[in-house]
Amino acid sequence: MTQNECLHGYFSVMNQTVCGYGVPLSAYSDKHTIFRSPLTEKKAELGEEANLTQFGRALHELGIELKYAHSPQAKGRIERLWGTLQSRLPVEFALRGIASIEEANLFLAQEYILMFNARFAVAAEGPSIFIPYTHSERLDDILCIKEQRKADTAGSFSFKGQRFKILDEGYPLVPPKAAIEILVNVNDAIRVRYAGRVFPTQVTTAIEKPKAKPQKVRRAESLVKPHLLHGSDEWKKVWHYENYAESLAFLYELFFKTAA
Repeated sequence: MTQNECLHGYFSVMNQTVCGYGVPLSAYSDKHTIFRSPLTEKKAELGEEANLTQFGRALHELGIELKYAHSPQAKGRIERLWGTLQSRLPVEFALRGIASIEEANLFLAQEYILMFNARFAVAAEGPSIFIPYTHSERLDDILCIKEQRKADTAGSFSFKGQRFKILDEGYPLVPPKAAIEILVNVNDAIRVRYAGRVFPTQVTTAIEKPKAKPQKVRRAESLVKPHLLHGSDEWKKVWHYENYAESLAFLYELFFKTAA
């Protein structure tokens, strides 16, 4: 159980599945954006393929085919299971005084799965098609968020508003300006892969955004300075002076009087 439906929760479920049973042949999901890019249809109209989501990319690396249901009825068995669990689990939690997600998950792993399977499980008709996990890479290094960054000259990088130091002891060391891959997992926090090796990291400082410098307000300056003072005797000699009534008469003649 998790606080809400999230990517890390689905990574955890797939981790439990692979560790408990092996790698499945395929997975059947709805069209939630965790599983499928919302740009899939639009890209298909243009003859292009949408990028895989983080979950889709992880399943691709594991060799698991991801299929999408077009309606809740298409995956009715799991929808019915949710109804069964939603009716039974609150009662079981109340009887045992379970009040936290941690307590609930411990109860599910140690007791309820065995109780549920004893009552509802049906023997398979054939051998399991799950295969053992044989990748050389750690499972947590696949079931995680992966993003690309570049190391700086001090052997650190920025990610989500924080600066991280790469703890690169041994060989190979991460050189300055090297392209690195960030691995984000709830179990191992944030780590870095470079040249096939995974390094731990350590938070150093938060990245402070530079404060905007106050802009100086410039006074409007006249580009051309008048050489005659307005209203002076010199100005009256070169400027045609007319009174207010004459100005109105001129405007009336120009715009309102109908031509004869």
